Amino acid sequence: MKSKPYHHGNLQNKLIEAGIEIISEEGVKDFSLRKVAAKCGVSHTAPYSHFNSIEALNQAMGEYVTQKFMEKLRISIQGQEDSRVAVSLLGSAYISFFSENPHYFQFIFYHSGITIDFDIGAENDYQPFALFKETTYRMFYDMGLAKNDYLNNLLALWSLVHGVASLLTNKGVQYSGNWNNVLTNNIFTGRREL
Repeated sequence: MKSKPYHHGNLQNKLIEAGIEIISEEGVKDFSLRKVAAKCGVSHTAPYSHFNSIEALNQAMGEYVTQKFMEKLRISIQGQEDSRVAVSLLGSAYISFFSENPHYFQFIFYHSGITIDFDIGAENDYQPFALFKETTYRMFYDMGLAKNDYLNNLLALWSLVHGVASLLTNKGVQYSGNWNNVLTNNIFTGRREL
C-alpha cells in the first residue's frame, strides 16, 4: 500500500481551508483531523505537526477567517475611517468578502463559537462587528443622532449588511443582480437621514 506523502509547503493554511470547507458542507458531526488530512491528500498524522487537537484546528480556523475578514474591512475604509461614507464602504466590503468566500460565512457565524454583543460598551466583541459598531457610532455622532438612538440604528444597519451576506451565501436563494446594490440609495449612502 502506497503511503500518503507528508506535505511540504503551507500545510497549515491548507488544513485550515479544508476544515472550513468540510464544516460548511457537512457540519461539525464527524469532523476530525483525519477527515481534514484526507481532504488535503496527506497522511492522517500530518495535521498533528500543526494542531494537537480538533479544538486547536477549530480555533485556528476562526482566527484565520477573522484575520482575512478584518483585513478586507480595514482596507475598505483606509484613509476614510472618520467619514460618513466609511459605514457604506464597510457594508460593501462585508458583502463582498462573503460573496467571494461563502463557506467562511457558514463557518464563522454558525460553527466557530463567536459572540456578538449589542450592548453598548460590551467588551470582547467579535472584531469585525466591533469595527462596524465603532465606525457606525462615529457616523451617528457626526450626524447629531441622539445617543439613545445609536443601538437601534446600529441593529438596523448591521441587520441589513449581515442579512444580505446571509442571503447571498444561502444556496437556496437565487438573485441575478449585484448584492452590493442592495446598499445603494438607502441609509448607507448618507443621502437619507435615519
